[in-house]
Amino acid sequence: MAAGFEISFIDTETARWLEDAPDDGLCVKRFRADFIVDNLHSFEDGETIVIDGESYIIIKKGKRCYGECNLLKRTGRPCSLASGTAFGKKEE
Repeated sequence: MAAGFEISFIDTETARWLEDAPDDGLCVKRFRADFIVDNLHSFEDGETIVIDGESYIIIKKGKRCYGECNLLKRTGRPCSLASGTAFGKKEE
């Protein structure tokens, strides 16, 4: 996980997509979310998500794609992980 990020989130719809995602995606096999969040798309960087009584700050929405990803090469567009994820940290 990138420096400064402690927690990873994935949107509910993206998590469902990931269950049956093509296995030629580079991140499809690697990405592991700490939390699945309904409507993650509606949150912005800097917002707080409360999960089980704990507060987490979204530092960065989305993730970058890698040029060596075969899924990206094959389709010519980012997969659902690019927009259906976020990274953050526990609020102190």
